[in-house]
Amino acid sequence: MKPWSPSALLLACCAAFGQQPPEKIAFEVASIKTAQPSPMGQMRVEMSADNGMLRYSNVTLKDCIRNAYRVKEFQVEGPDWIESARFDIAAKLPAGSSKAKVPEMLQTLLEDRFKLTLHRETKDHAVYALMAAKGGAMLKPAETAVDGRGGRGGQMQSIQMDPAGVHLKASATTLAGLAEIISRFSERPVVDMTSIQGQYDFDLLFSPESTVGMMPPPGGERPSSAPSEGAPSIYDSVQRYGLKLEPRKAPMEILIVDHIEKTPTEN
Repeated sequence: MKPWSPSALLLACCAAFGQQPPEKIAFEVASIKTAQPSPMGQMRVEMSADNGMLRYSNVTLKDCIRNAYRVKEFQVEGPDWIESARFDIAAKLPAGSSKAKVPEMLQTLLEDRFKLTLHRETKDHAVYALMAAKGGAMLKPAETAVDGRGGRGGQMQSIQMDPAGVHLKASATTLAGLAEIISRFSERPVVDMTSIQGQYDFDLLFSPESTVGMMPPPGGERPSSAPSEGAPSIYDSVQRYGLKLEPRKAPMEILIVDHIEKTPTEN
């Protein structure tokens, strides 16, 4: 075998060094607590990052994974409990870091505290395309805009279930964010194909196609049927905003959770 020259060895070492994974970006400190049970038929979620602090209230691990890897909720597949177990998270960003780095910090938090591992696959998926209806969209601009990337970052939402149906209020929400929220109550994921930018306020009442997005009462089970046959369908409910849902098929990248712990390591 021909011996390696010192220069070749130096190049090999440099190449190996260059292939080292980048150093993880992490929160300076993070507190994770189990969220208190929501009142029966009500669910309030808050996700914000400002003034050097991240505050997540009543979030699922599916919410966290979605934000950490910048995907939609329906692009995450894993055990059922990642959609039901809820947590309150408060984390301090390192001095001088920007909110743009929050997703990477969330990835580190999920890996370190919940031992998350996952992989990616591309699958054909039946979806509903959220589109402007004939005559154009009729949207109410948000009374107070929220900084950050689209989706649900920083927005406020309230979901109540009663005999009248599911009552959804979402403020400062993009069309992509609305599509993601109503995906919880439809038989197919909803994908925003409106090309409409901006943040808007929504107030919807509807009878869900699916009960996956509903919170079960404390110690109880998720409802097995729609709360009211008299409530309008999701299709009819979005029409008041000049929007429609159109069945389609689309290739979609999916994150498959290989492992995740139910209980995080101690604070």
